[in-house]
Amino acid sequence: MKNILVTGGCGFIGSHLSLFLKRKKYKVIVIDNLKIGRKNLFRGDKFYKVNLENKKKLEKVFKLNKIDCIVHLAGLSKLTESFKKKKLYEKNNIVSTKNLIQFAKKYKIKHFIFSSSASVYGKAKNFPITENSKLNPISYYGQTKLTCEKIIKKFSSRKSFNSICLRFFNVVGSNFKNKIGEIHNPPIHLIPILINQIIKKKPISIRYGFKTKDLTGERDYVDVSDIVNAHYLSIKKIKKLTKSYETINLGSKKSYSTLNILKILRKSFLKKDIIISKLTKLRGEPDKLLASNLKAFKILRWKPKIKIQSSIKNMIKWEEYLIKKSL
Repeated sequence: MKNILVTGGCGFIGSHLSLFLKRKKYKVIVIDNLKIGRKNLFRGDKFYKVNLENKKKLEKVFKLNKIDCIVHLAGLSKLTESFKKKKLYEKNNIVSTKNLIQFAKKYKIKHFIFSSSASVYGKAKNFPITENSKLNPISYYGQTKLTCEKIIKKFSSRKSFNSICLRFFNVVGSNFKNKIGEIHNPPIHLIPILINQIIKKKPISIRYGFKTKDLTGERDYVDVSDIVNAHYLSIKKIKKLTKSYETINLGSKKSYSTLNILKILRKSFLKKDIIISKLTKLRGEPDKLLASNLKAFKILRWKPKIKIQSSIKNMIKWEEYLIKKSL
């Protein structure tokens, strides 16, 4: 199995994965509509600018290429935005997945790896969260991911089609050496936002109102290089699955509150005089996320290797590079 289709391949995770797979001698075919992804992050062999909901253009990619496995990373992922733009999220997340499944069937592609999310769990009560924990998304984004999982599971019940849904927790990090990282202007995720504010000497925005020890949200951060490795192991193992459909958590098995992250940033920047601006939690945000990765080890032999401190160091370099580049 050497021909891999990566949707969202010019995005944060997709660009890291494309580079890794190419170095492993896979042929990497990338689809991206470039609404979030950037063409300068393309690291594959072939690139197609295609909206996944456009069936005519999408089918051309399948006609022109031999594809052994689909890795579906593309999709919208903003929790709060998803409530306001439900039709857009349905089209980008659900319709696109249906189209890919349809063409997988038509062109006899037997392997499908889907990037799902910890958002399918919603407000978990018991920790660590396992793949058997209650599925109760509290954001529309989470609902779209769960709907996609159900679509994939239904199709996987047929013979000769294996699928893995990887439930990402909070993905961080960057590959500064190869100039690959998360690009949002302004940043939309917690750690890039905090790094950006510190570099620009702005007050730090901390959201309070969570049911945690220090009242700030607790998250399970996993480095993008570990996420990439999980995809690589999934590609290698998917043929040999004992079940045709699997869901697998990808987390570090550790949770950090926003104030914990701020402590790490203070050490990294050697700064004590940071002004904090207090904000309230957003709709759709869970209080705490903490993954069990026992199943990931059992099926994929996967364990996270990168510590949060190393991820943050790489992210600081990346944010400094982006800010310098924009001046």
